[in-house]
Amino acid sequence: MKAGILLLLLPFCCFSQQEYSITDLKNGKFKADSSFIYTLPFKNHKKVFLVQAYESGFSHKGERALDFKIKKGTTICAARDGIVIALREDSDKGGLKDENLSDGNFISIQHIDGSVAHYWHLQKDGVLVNKGDTVIAGQPVGLTGNTGYSAFPHLHFEVQGYDSKGNYVQLATRFYTNKGVIYLRPGKFYRTRH
Repeated sequence: MKAGILLLLLPFCCFSQQEYSITDLKNGKFKADSSFIYTLPFKNHKKVFLVQAYESGFSHKGERALDFKIKKGTTICAARDGIVIALREDSDKGGLKDENLSDGNFISIQHIDGSVAHYWHLQKDGVLVNKGDTVIAGQPVGLTGNTGYSAFPHLHFEVQGYDSKGNYVQLATRFYTNKGVIYLRPGKFYRTRH
């Protein structure tokens, strides 16, 4: 009985994803993995190209984030069930100047374990949900764009949550794809599989 009560009192952050070095992520070397599996944030059977992944040199140094090169106005979908906790869709500015860092349109969706997925660079008026909405994986939530710190239309996707030490950090995410359940690597095409 006491063990059951203790489990109820533990916060979700204590059940965190496993951690891997960036080298292991880039090389596809993993031990048994208990991390959550996400759906690619696009419509079913959509083929997408991953430009940048974790620690990519152009703009992801020190980041665990993914950049999908995709045409402006492409529908993006929730990669996991959750609640919309923040959004912006009023910007039409973008470029590679420091002043553009705060110009990006976005959606933030919180999951049951407390982690939050961020979808960045959406087009102006390209948010299809409202703050407080409950969404399910595969549900359309926005339209891709080129706002914020961005050189071309793409979707910047990242998940933040608690690591095994209780720190709130960017988490490595693996996905259901046509190539199986994997961590994505840059310079490759992937097809969604919902």
